[in-house]
Order: sequence, then C-alpha cells, then structure tokens
Amino acid sequence: MAHVFILAGSCLLLLLVIPHLLLCQGNICPSCDPDVFGVPLKFLRKTFSRVSRLSHDMHNLSTIMFNEFISTVEKHSQSKPDYINATYDCHTNSVHAPEEREKVQQMNNEDLTKWILMLQYLWRDALYDRAHDSWFKKHLSDTILSSARKNFKKLFKLQTILEIHFLLGIHIVDPVRLKLTKNRIYWSGYRSLVSSNGDMHHSAFYNLFKCLSRDSCKVDMYSKILACRISGEC
Repeated sequence: MAHVFILAGSCLLLLLVIPHLLLCQGNICPSCDPDVFGVPLKFLRKTFSRVSRLSHDMHNLSTIMFNEFISTVEKHSQSKPDYINATYDCHTNSVHAPEEREKVQQMNNEDLTKWILMLQYLWRDALYDRAHDSWFKKHLSDTILSSARKNFKKLFKLQTILEIHFLLGIHIVDPVRLKLTKNRIYWSGYRSLVSSNGDMHHSAFYNLFKCLSRDSCKVDMYSKILACRISGEC
C-alpha cells in the first residue's frame, strides 16, 4: 500500500510543479494521462473530491459560529453594537489571499495549494483554542464550541492530506512555513478575547468569527477549483 501513496504523491507533485503537466484551461492535458505514471486518475479525483468536501464543511461550520455569535449578541443587546458595522482587521490580511474568483482561476495548482495550506496554518491555533481552552467553555455557547471542535478536526484532516498523502514536502510546505515565520504572521488575538473589558471582548470575538467565515470561504473556493480541474469537469 505504501508504494501506491508514493506513486500518487509523485503524480500530484508533477501535476503541481511541471508547467506542461499542469491542468490546462479546465481540461486534463494529454501528457497528464494517468497511464504515464501508472497511477489511476480516479485516485486523484477521489482525493480532491474529499478535499473539496472538507473545505465545504469547514466553511459551513465557520458560518454557523459567526451566525450563532451574532444571534447571541442581538438577544442581549437593545441596539446593534458599533463593532458590527466596523471594518474587521483579520490577522490573515497581510498575506493578501485572493478572493476574486476570476483572479483565482488564473492561478496554477501549486499556488492554489500554497494558499490553502497557508490559511490552514494561520487558523489552526485560533480554532484549537476555541475548541479546547477551558476559558471558552465557560463563555461560548455549545453550538459554537461544537462547531469549533468539528472545524479543527476537518482543518487537520485537510492539512494532512496535502502535507503527507501527496508528499508535498520541501516544494510546497517549507516555503509556506518559512514565509509565515520570516514575516511573523500568526494569530495573536487571545488576550483581546479574554479581556475583562466587555466592549473589547465582544469586538474581538466578532472580528474572529467574521474573519474565519471570510477565509474559510476562500479555502472552499480554492479547493473546489482544484477538484474541478482534476475531475476535468470545468
């Protein structure tokens, strides 16, 4: 079984790295025929279909968390808080992950995969804290906590598929991690969330859930485009 995963990993790596093996204009390139590598294209299609489902579930869970928070705020507030209308400042803003579909569709598979991994890394700690930190168990609803736990598990599964199952290693993973480390890009909103200042506390939560919803939508879009290209249905 191990040699199957190695061959599959090599196949995807070639699809991602070598320009003339990239998927062209939504159709499978002739040189991408699975017989060239001895690996069924069905395997790639099944895997990317799973990636797409995971990202879709993550976006749905993130939306549930955001809507649940808004609903809770509205129940306990006579008027809509000022931060609801404020421009949110996401910790992922500095990486400038594209959100215009037309622009995303022009990107190659390697870049799309890097964006997926980068956003997973940047949200991993924030989701882990929501799901496991005892402070949040006392201050968040069961709906949000349950969604956070499910979201973290799906994030970890998606990340594992891209990191291990396809052996992206040095070519994809290391450059992404190096960029985040070099530019010191990470989530640092914990103190604001647990602040004793009510306005700061609620504003931080709104910002967190709003940003998570936005970024999960991006990952969902990137994953769907990749899955569509692999399936040849674009």
